[in-house]
Amino acid sequence: MLRNLLVTTDDKVPPAASENSRNSTAANRGKQALDATIDGLYINSRSGLRGLLIFLGVSVFALYFNEQSLAGVLPAAIMDQLGSTPSVILINCVFGASTLSSLISIAGKIYHDKEPGKTSTHLLFRVSFYLLYFISGALSDYFNVVFISGLVVLGLQHYNAWNYYLRAIEANTAGCDSLSR
Repeated sequence: MLRNLLVTTDDKVPPAASENSRNSTAANRGKQALDATIDGLYINSRSGLRGLLIFLGVSVFALYFNEQSLAGVLPAAIMDQLGSTPSVILINCVFGASTLSSLISIAGKIYHDKEPGKTSTHLLFRVSFYLLYFISGALSDYFNVVFISGLVVLGLQHYNAWNYYLRAIEANTAGCDSLSR
């Protein structure tokens, strides 16, 4: 972020006067590349937290519409054209399978020290269940379940991303320190 203030916008370094300054220029470029990757790793380590905050914002929005349904918002003529709403039992089955598979997937990546998946995928699944329960008219009955499972899944995803990228930052920092010596 602010580490690279001395580099011009074109990433050009002034020509070197001697061989020693050429070696230091190459070392500076290597250090700048490591700094750029470390900054990217810091950004990636916060992806789970951003997903969690977005989920909380969407949850507030869903809580506002908690007592309403799609059939209550749209006119009857449009609802007739759309057809029947999805069954709550089918939504519950998909919700349970999705939550269980998300937890298993994230736990497996933590256990095997694999790169975390995209937080946006978990976020979109959790948000889509708010929408499905709203369409079926059962959002008021299942709001708490979706909210708590979303917090658990996205909290575990945040821990996975934070932990994985923190270890990568430590490894790159050690490489950066050895490069500067």
